[in-house]
Amino acid sequence: MRFHGIAWALGLVMGTAPAGAWAAEPIRAKGAVASSENPRYKAGLAIDGKVSDDSRWVSGVGVPAWLAVDLGAEHTLAGVHVFTGYGKEDAVKDFSIEYWKDGEWREIPSAVVTGNEEVAVAVAFDQAVEVRTSKVRLVVASSHQDTARVKELVIWPAGAGDLPPLPAGSVVAKATPQEKIPLIYLNQSGFNLGKPKRFTAPTLEDGTEFVVRRAAGGDPVAKGVIRGHVGDFSQLNMEMDEEFVVEAGGHVSVPFRIAPNWLERVSYQNAVNFMIDSRHYVGNDRAVCGGSFGWRDDHHFGWELHTLVAQYLSNPSAYDRLPRQVKFEGPQDKRLWGALEPYPDDAPDLVKLIHWGADVLVTQKVSHEHLKAQFAYFLYAWPMLERYLPKQNFDVVAERAFAIWSEKKSDRSYPYDESAEHDLLALKTKIGSTKGSLPPGFSVEPNLLMHEVAKRMGRDDAMTYLDAAVRQAEWMVANLDWDEPLVTKGQRMSEWLTVTGLAHLLREYPERAPAGLKAKLEEWVRVVVRRSGNLWDFRKLDDGDGWTPMGEKPQMWNEPGNVVGLPASLLAAKGVVEDSSLRERLDQLVWSHFDNMFGRNPVGRHFSFDAPREVEGVEHGWFRFYPGGIGRLADARFVIDGSPKNAHYPYHPELGEIGWTEGWIQFNTAFNVSLAYLAWSETKVEMMRDGDELVVRLTAPLNFDGEKVETGAVMVFSGQGDVERVEVREDGASSGTLSGRIRLRAAEGAQKAGDGVLEYREGTTVKASYGFGYLGRHATLKP
Repeated sequence: MRFHGIAWALGLVMGTAPAGAWAAEPIRAKGAVASSENPRYKAGLAIDGKVSDDSRWVSGVGVPAWLAVDLGAEHTLAGVHVFTGYGKEDAVKDFSIEYWKDGEWREIPSAVVTGNEEVAVAVAFDQAVEVRTSKVRLVVASSHQDTARVKELVIWPAGAGDLPPLPAGSVVAKATPQEKIPLIYLNQSGFNLGKPKRFTAPTLEDGTEFVVRRAAGGDPVAKGVIRGHVGDFSQLNMEMDEEFVVEAGGHVSVPFRIAPNWLERVSYQNAVNFMIDSRHYVGNDRAVCGGSFGWRDDHHFGWELHTLVAQYLSNPSAYDRLPRQVKFEGPQDKRLWGALEPYPDDAPDLVKLIHWGADVLVTQKVSHEHLKAQFAYFLYAWPMLERYLPKQNFDVVAERAFAIWSEKKSDRSYPYDESAEHDLLALKTKIGSTKGSLPPGFSVEPNLLMHEVAKRMGRDDAMTYLDAAVRQAEWMVANLDWDEPLVTKGQRMSEWLTVTGLAHLLREYPERAPAGLKAKLEEWVRVVVRRSGNLWDFRKLDDGDGWTPMGEKPQMWNEPGNVVGLPASLLAAKGVVEDSSLRERLDQLVWSHFDNMFGRNPVGRHFSFDAPREVEGVEHGWFRFYPGGIGRLADARFVIDGSPKNAHYPYHPELGEIGWTEGWIQFNTAFNVSLAYLAWSETKVEMMRDGDELVVRLTAPLNFDGEKVETGAVMVFSGQGDVERVEVREDGASSGTLSGRIRLRAAEGAQKAGDGVLEYREGTTVKASYGFGYLGRHATLKP
């Protein structure tokens, strides 16, 4: 479990909730039996409505042990409250909840809890299965002294909203009480130097003056006036190793920092940490998880290689220099992974994660259109990856990808599958549900990448892939209505695929872009801007009262992935916008949505429960985390757990924790792709000749330590076969630019790559690149 406080419920479970907190009453069970029981502490005492050491079920010595509860009739269930241990100690460590169906006990994927240290746990059932049953069973797999101690198992029916919180007296999390969160809402961690810096003050009137001062006190360093409950101090760009606060109307914000690349500094390692921990089979939880491939609970639409590759293409030096945590593990079952030869230990963790994703998919011979689309990213990035990975990796993935790209049938049944068929060259006209498993235009970018891979390999079918991407974009231009929420925010964490794919096509293949594509993207931008005119600078679901997607079940919907993925779409679309005021507004919205994740939202909390101990500068994390689930993310680092729900907006913090909370790989990958596009948007490469040397200058988000001269690497190409790697170093200890030099020499014969001298021929063009391809930045010069 990711929190380590004491959880303790006193007195009766029944009737301890505040009046009106929820409509349902727990189910009064008919009876209970157990695998074994202490004569003094029989099974029935665990369902008598009392949470007490004197009224509990205690098993005999030996686990697993189980407690089966007869509900007396069939019910559809929302979840359970489980009270275990003795006093404040000896909580049941590992347990699961099963339900009776068709004459057998079946596991509830979301109700598997491991590593628990709490004596009171609320376990909600997600929508992976509908739990309709007349009996449930608690199975204890690990417990103190191999003895199950269960004070009470409280079973809640569905249909009345969310699973109720644990009763009064239970202390189950260290989340900040809502009344302790300051009423000036902003990014708790800090702001990037030179970027928008805005806050929301919902309780203050227009015209209220505000000041920004050092948290330690002193004169104001910035002043302003609140308009529409929003304050703006973007002009403040003091680079100092100290914290600031906003003061207005008698309120004081949490302290925050201002520094170059602050968001990247506090996010890059965390983003990689999550992807390391949440791997299937080899992550920090080794259980086999249903519907999972490379990552736990990813299903077929985790978009892992789509985003991991994007991160590496956009800012390789930042990831190259992160600490190495991952070691290759050979498979015990070669049907799960191992088709790709392993990487060396010194490869960056991000490269190792990319290798892992491709290895699992090619080994397991998957053919769902979304999973085989991930192969395109691996193959496209090969010029960046081949420095670390064996050539066999490329050959195996390429053979598999080209062989199955246009296959219509899938290799197996996939939960939540909405695909009509799986030919990635076919026109896709079906729009998926708010689950996010079939976003419009998901095939555009993979086909563009396969076009480039096929060209690089000299294949005669290269144009087939580009034609398919163009045909799909033509349909989207003609048929998508951006006013319809289902094709935008209604796709939740997968919306970014729609916009980034279209922008990629327009930017890299302008001569093939369908007529009207630029106007279509501009129209999307204007809808986003229109729906973001509110006190949070937050893109709403629609033009009415809809702020976030909601559904008929309690699990519908948790949407942090849409919030953190939107910056990628905004930055991709910004390239087609010419109006300067509109571009400025897009910049504000990019940062307002990052800020929303970090606390500029109606409850003032970071989206991750563990943010206060994992993210520098964050004081207030999400209300709670999900203790079970298919993904088993309770102990993973940097889990994006939850975000404000529709009812929280425009400003209802008094509602507290409502709606569904559960981390998901898809939320983190959406954040990852926004980090990639942010890096791409902030990167620039320049060259000039200085005598017999070529001077290379790089602007990129690489300044993570204001007291250290940091480095990066730019690749320089002669155009005649010579390729050299130029180290660039910060021009100062906290500079936004890095520079390096390489000696030039006129080529006389065969050119030798990698000797530290760039050989060129007169009249040829030299190219410098940071990153690669569609997310790289490039410059050219004729020496």
